Amino acid sequence: MEEKQINRWLRRRFTTVGWTLIAYYGIMNILVVLTMTLESLKGFLWSTAGHFPGHFDPDAVMNNAWGYILAILVGAVVLYAWKGGDYWRREIFARKKSMTTGVLLCLMCLCAGSQMVNSLWVSLLDGILNLFGRSVAGMLEGVSGSADSFSMFLYSGLLAPVAEEILFRGFVQRSLRPFGRRFAIFGSAFLFGLFHGNLLQTPYAFLVGLVLGYVAEEYSIPWSMGLHMFNNLILADFLSRILERLPQMAAAFLDLLIFGGLAGAAAVILAVKRREISAYRKGEWMDRRCLKCFFTNSGVLVLTVIMVVNMILLLLV
Repeated sequence: MEEKQINRWLRRRFTTVGWTLIAYYGIMNILVVLTMTLESLKGFLWSTAGHFPGHFDPDAVMNNAWGYILAILVGAVVLYAWKGGDYWRREIFARKKSMTTGVLLCLMCLCAGSQMVNSLWVSLLDGILNLFGRSVAGMLEGVSGSADSFSMFLYSGLLAPVAEEILFRGFVQRSLRPFGRRFAIFGSAFLFGLFHGNLLQTPYAFLVGLVLGYVAEEYSIPWSMGLHMFNNLILADFLSRILERLPQMAAAFLDLLIFGGLAGAAAVILAVKRREISAYRKGEWMDRRCLKCFFTNSGVLVLTVIMVVNMILLLLV
């Protein structure tokens, strides 16, 4: 098979992944807008009723996550109908190596360490934006860790970790696996980070995506779901609620103590395991042709453009 034919074949294989994510992103946004519109309409009707003045709450509209939840349900039904029940049992929920307590603690430290790295990135980004008279404060408020409604808590803490692992570590990573495990983990992590659509979360989601991809590949997707829930529920939601109730200095100290300590532990783990990590990395090489076709197929290119435009718009708002 000639080089051009191989490249065309690879792009066709990869483009399905990109367009599937675009379709899901479109459905999710349609349902989110629909549910927020209904919430706004309900609030407006209540606020204009003579017996319930001032009932309309804009925060209730912004924290309405039922559209995201509906998108998860629609996506699950479509994926099940497309791939079939056997695919879910054989691929998504297949059992692999047994997880040990030591490995699990190491992985938890790596997730927390990634969050510390992201804090440095946010500070750097804020410093750059300050030069142009802007700040990341608005974006930080929009992606804050703690959920302000039951639907948002249900989505961000429980349902999103399950759905995102099925989508990215299940469908995406499994679709890329025939071209190498390292390539599959990297590709799914890249798309996972990109899908978050903002400069504050994308780098962090990419780093955590590498950890979750490794867990799914070596230990099974249910374990990556559990680690994802730990990240969202404990590291983001629970700790954010605690820190919000403390004085600013105490909150900053506790935040540094927890995440700095866990980041230090993650650095030690990486140093101790460097030979094993190097051996794993060298165990399978990534074909440059696969990488080129992955980044240049129409699905991934269009998804990248959509998300980059979204990131720029969030900076300008």
